[in-house]
Amino acid sequence: MEAPKRIKLVIDTNWWISLLLSKVSTGLPALLLDQRFIICFSAELEAEIYSTLQYFRNQKRINAINLTRLKQFFSRIPAYYEVVTGVTACRDPKDNFLLALAQTAQADFLLTNDQDLLVIGQFASTRILSPATFRQLFQLQ
Repeated sequence: MEAPKRIKLVIDTNWWISLLLSKVSTGLPALLLDQRFIICFSAELEAEIYSTLQYFRNQKRINAINLTRLKQFFSRIPAYYEVVTGVTACRDPKDNFLLALAQTAQADFLLTNDQDLLVIGQFASTRILSPATFRQLFQLQ
């Protein structure tokens, strides 16, 4: 019997930062631990997350437990992609790298709260949804 196809996800920086700023969460969300999903990453996405973190780290607003767990998660990311294609489909050019990652990874979903990306709806084979909509679709907590 063939194993079910795992769903590839690209998750926007805003979601990762929200996780780290959360005063409530002290663990990785079920989404990151769910074996149905593969989280797709690139050097550019990781750099943007760490760059954004510098601001909040200076503000001392980061949940230390979440940061430790997230670093552990990053150290074992299963799907790290080298993005070599350029994309210019987003009205905010700073978000094009996420579309390029989604295209390179052939991601099924791009999760974001960014209206510049959400308005696109679908890019190639990637559906662009808010994390809340995605959680409802897959019945996640």
